[in-house]
Amino acid sequence: MIEITDLNYNLGNKSILQDINLHITPGEFVAIIGPNGAGKSTLIKLLIGLLDLQSGQIRIEGLPHQEWLHRHGFGYLPQREEYDRSFPATALDIVLLGRVGHSRPGLRFSSRDRALALEAMRDTGVEALAKRRIGALSGGEFQRVLLARAICTGSSILILDEPEASIDRPGVESFFELLAKLNKAGKTIITISHDLHTLSNYCSFLVCLNRNLHCHTRTELLQAEHISKTFGEAVHLIEKGY
Repeated sequence: MIEITDLNYNLGNKSILQDINLHITPGEFVAIIGPNGAGKSTLIKLLIGLLDLQSGQIRIEGLPHQEWLHRHGFGYLPQREEYDRSFPATALDIVLLGRVGHSRPGLRFSSRDRALALEAMRDTGVEALAKRRIGALSGGEFQRVLLARAICTGSSILILDEPEASIDRPGVESFFELLAKLNKAGKTIITISHDLHTLSNYCSFLVCLNRNLHCHTRTELLQAEHISKTFGEAVHLIEKGY
């Protein structure tokens, strides 16, 4: 589905990404880990077209990724998204923004758009909050609303940049349970995360990134020496149930 070949990216004289080769098949739950400044967000921004390629190529479903993006799109949840919480928007208003690419400019959202938005909210457990103002939502509730917006795009690929950043510890487990459910329903999930404990329970494929990368299956993920190669220090993982 997604093929990244010989990708390099520099910022000035500094190498951010080096010789990246990666193949992600449909239905994977992919986690990208690495220390701060390792190039994780840069890789995602190149993938979704927010940054231009400097060398190498990205192909999605056999097409150059910019050509694919003209016809399709990702469901994207950025690392940080700031909203004026005093703005009189409801949770449903935010989710409907995921349908903008499917609507003609200047037209109101259709009944189908609203039905799909409510379905996405139901899938993420926030349908009851549809009419609630965004200022009244907790961090975890708002993150689920943003995930519903990503689902509402209709894309089979969800890309999340540190989605647990604004959620408290009990909410993180619940959020990843939700991602796992979406993955089992057919969504390909690509997430950047530092939460190794949670990832060890859910992801099927691990991308260890620190300028260049190496990849591992879920079984290999539980072998801390692979993580140490990426972070340059010992890392201890605790499996669920122990």
